[in-house]
Amino acid sequence: MHLLNLMFLIRFVEGDFDTYVKQIQKPHVWGGEPELFMASHVLQTPITVYMKDEKAGGLITIAEYGQEYGKEDPIRVLYHGFGHYDALLIHESKAPTHKSKL
Repeated sequence: MHLLNLMFLIRFVEGDFDTYVKQIQKPHVWGGEPELFMASHVLQTPITVYMKDEKAGGLITIAEYGQEYGKEDPIRVLYHGFGHYDALLIHESKAPTHKSKL
């Protein structure tokens, strides 16, 4: 793994990195931000994460990974909270325009 990617990835991991790696390899453990970050680089595709926001009246972008691969045709996922993500299909004419300040 490239050192810069490793340093970026470590900031998402709580606790000891080696312990995290052992834990995430278990089949019952789900991925999160570190895995989305790495998936964008392995696939060389941008990944955009959305979350429902009542104040905005729809979806807002809360994270973007792999922007160096462009912004065209990203993989889109919806974050529900508590580490749960679902695949998201958005018709381009209805794509969210609100950006989070995260």
